[in-house]
Amino acid sequence: MARRLTGAAALAAIIVIVAIIAARAPRDQKPTVMVYTPFPASVAEAWIKPFEEQTGIHVEQIKEGTTRVYSRLRAEKGNPRADVWIGGGGMVPFIAAANEGLLEPYRPRGWESMPLSKGNLILRDSDWRWVGVTVIGLGFAYNPTVLSPEQLPKRWSDLAEPQWRDQLIMWDPASSGTAMLFLQAALMRSKRDTGDEEAGWRWLRGFYANLQRYADTPPSLPVSRGEVKIGIHFEHQVLEFLQQSGDPAAIAAAQQNLRWAILPDSPVIVDPVALIHDAPHAENGKRFIDFIMSHEGQGILNRLCFVRDPAYGPPRLLDTTLDGLLAAAMPLDVDWMGASFNRIRTRWQNEIETSRWLWE
Repeated sequence: MARRLTGAAALAAIIVIVAIIAARAPRDQKPTVMVYTPFPASVAEAWIKPFEEQTGIHVEQIKEGTTRVYSRLRAEKGNPRADVWIGGGGMVPFIAAANEGLLEPYRPRGWESMPLSKGNLILRDSDWRWVGVTVIGLGFAYNPTVLSPEQLPKRWSDLAEPQWRDQLIMWDPASSGTAMLFLQAALMRSKRDTGDEEAGWRWLRGFYANLQRYADTPPSLPVSRGEVKIGIHFEHQVLEFLQQSGDPAAIAAAQQNLRWAILPDSPVIVDPVALIHDAPHAENGKRFIDFIMSHEGQGILNRLCFVRDPAYGPPRLLDTTLDGLLAAAMPLDVDWMGASFNRIRTRWQNEIETSRWLWE
């Protein structure tokens, strides 16, 4: 004999049935792309709205230093969270990531005939696992009210001289692709000129002895204040610092205390974008890469960077031209750079950083 449910029991049963139906029903989820990037917020947030309006794809981003992005991708291998990685202080971390199977080949729309290189500038991975989206040069920030043109270093080797004791600053290589590229460039110059990487490590010890500290803010800030004389920087990092107020008068005032220069025999490289291997939203990731490489996307990046689109000139507030940047470019051994990335970072931490109790 069937039993009739009481009012309370009937209501509870209805709630359970509705919950089961709702759980089984397809959800109207907005398409999403997850982006990992160390790009400055002024650019990384500027590409969100136009991309979302064009595609209807929602952008989620995690913004942190290059080395941390790379470590995150390694930890997530086999179950990645991100679809796209853009920007990394240059291509070296991307080379290392590609060698570990973390990146997926993709040819951006409109760039299918991109050559491998232009002079000393490597433009893309041979298998399209990353492609250059901007061109960046590793130089230094200085304060023209503190250093006259005659007092500026003329060669990178100058920065190990005693006159620069406690007058240099850079990011920590443990978290910064910029700093890692600086270390690798020093070792490459040594290998090329002496045939000996160890001579480069001896130079790095002298350079490290001249560091005042690692930067916990952009190196441009203490340089502009006269607290240190030289800050190791890409040009786009200096430009971000100059442009952060948005006020033309404030920008002009800031320029009085901050300039950027590049020395001969410097690393000039592309900063890439890449599709993550086994990306959870791979098709959305491809559309994001296409947008970044489009004329509109390149225009957003041109606020701070030299871009690949030839329709754009130098970024605003920068004296150097792209030709000047390329003229300073040193030859790069990209295979060695990718293979040595983790080894150099580990040796720097275990050997060089222990050579001086720098910040006690």
